Amino acid sequence: MKLFSKNVVSALVFGASMSALVGKETVSAEEATAANEELEGMGITGAALINSASYEEMSEKAGRVDAAESAQAAADKKMLELEANNTKLTNDLATETARADKNAKLPGAEATTPARQDGKSDVDEPATADANEKLVAELHAKMLGS
Repeated sequence: MKLFSKNVVSALVFGASMSALVGKETVSAEEATAANEELEGMGITGAALINSASYEEMSEKAGRVDAAESAQAAADKKMLELEANNTKLTNDLATETARADKNAKLPGAEATTPARQDGKSDVDEPATADANEKLVAELHAKMLGS
């Protein structure tokens, strides 16, 4: 009897759209949509069929989303580190500014004794006009290559 053959039983269980998918290598989006409508008609709402092209597209998109989420997590971590460093540096600046303000109100260092005595030059030999002219003439000749 043909009533209990595999095709009749699967048609009774699956429906026409679902049975059309049996043994197919590729499934179009329209065929998957029709099969999903049959599943919903049978009260199956927790599962759905998709074709392999849609599955591959969603898998690639999921990979990109995972990469973006990882990058965002790394950026968030770096931002927290930078905010902590900024807070520390701001506090350090405030501390040093307060210290500088305190030191600015203190008297300056005590005077030191200069190496030059009043009325005397700290140059060993005073240069004369003739010595300066001679030095300039020597440098000029050296520059001219003579």
